[in-house]
Formats: sequence, structure tokens, C-alpha cells
Amino acid sequence: MPSAARSAPLRLFGPPNRLSFAGPELGESDSCAVILPDSLHRYAEGHAIPLPVRTGRSGAKGLRMRLARTTPPGSYAAELQVSGKSYPLTLDVASAPRLRIFPLSADFEGKSGGTAEVEINFANDGNVAIAVPETVAVGIYDDHGIEAAFADTYRQDSDNAEILVGHWLRKLREGYGGLLKLHIVEGAGLLDPEERRVIKIRTTLPKKLKPRHSYHGIWEFGPVFYRIGVTVQQTRTT
Repeated sequence: MPSAARSAPLRLFGPPNRLSFAGPELGESDSCAVILPDSLHRYAEGHAIPLPVRTGRSGAKGLRMRLARTTPPGSYAAELQVSGKSYPLTLDVASAPRLRIFPLSADFEGKSGGTAEVEINFANDGNVAIAVPETVAVGIYDDHGIEAAFADTYRQDSDNAEILVGHWLRKLREGYGGLLKLHIVEGAGLLDPEERRVIKIRTTLPKKLKPRHSYHGIWEFGPVFYRIGVTVQQTRTT
């Protein structure tokens, strides 16, 4: 490291699995090592992390380092060893929420106006807690609503564009199933990093849903967009 830049601040910053170097040029060194503080040992493979010095497209040399995704956000005092010398280094770990949900969609099945339940699994693989709400509302739409709107519009006798567009829009609106209210009856509350939890969700299917139709919606939750599916059973008549 050039002597004129030894007093410049050195830092690695970013999400824990993609920390990037900020500081002066690293000279002709091909490798270096980051000495972690005790508080970060459990989030890495060792006390000293060897790193290759990478040359970017502009010719500048830099570093990349990975810690576990669950490394808590914050600033940590570390050391950078280059060519046998040590320099103060700050690790600025950013918040990086990450949530895995299994299965890939929550699929409810029942009769319109009836109740349905599903169980799904949450795994917090990020470094911040995620709040699981007690209730949420998701707009749902008929899986074949757009296709049906086009098909019905094609069958119209009119050549008037205004009439056809108006008819198409009315048919599109018929595909809207309304708001599906989801009640998290088990598992609501903060989900800490590295925590796994089974979530039970209960809902009442809107009465306007058509029997033998399927609907879908998206639950925007934390860092993910999670699919909600609804299959409406045929109501039996006696």
C-alpha cells in the first residue's frame, strides 16, 4: 500500500455476502487478509480471511469479501494485513433482509363464502428481523379473466372501437375476485434472523367467486412477493 495513503480510511461495505473495498490503491500486492473481531467469528470460516486482490475493468485493484448472510448490520473494527503490515479496517455491514417461504405458493381451496386454511414455512435467512403481520388483504384475479375478456370481446358484432373497448374493460372487471383477507392465526410476530417458523393462515373466500374457477394474487411481504392461489369448489345442490 503506498505510504501516502496509509492514513486514509479503509473499509469494506455492503450486504454481508457482498462486501466491497473502499480506500486507497493496494499497490502491487496480489493478496491480503482481513482479521475479524471476535464478534464476527461465528459468521465466517475463521479468524483471518485471506482475500485475493482483484483488478477491475478500470485497472484499479480492490477486494471482495463474504460473510454469512445472517451477519448483523453495523460497523465493526477489523484489520487489513497487506505485505506483512496491518492497517485499521472498518466493516460496514448493511441490512439485507431475506426470507424463504415453502411451498412456493399458498393455495386455498373451498366454496365461495366458506373458510379455508393452509400452513406454510418461513425461514429468515437475512440479517434483520421480519415482522409477520396478524392480518393482510390480497387482491385476487381470475386465472382466465384476461383470456375470457378478449374472447368475449371478439364475439361482439359491433365494429365501434369505443363500444368494444368498453365491453373489454367491463369483462376484465368481472375477473376481479375482490380482496382476500388473510388471518395469520399461528405464527404472527417478529421472525428473527436464522429463525424458522410454521405459519397457519385462515381465510374466508369471497362470495362473489365463481365455482370451478381459480384465482391468484400476490402478497408483498418483507423482501418477497409471494403467490396466493384460490380454487373454488362447486357448490352441491340437493
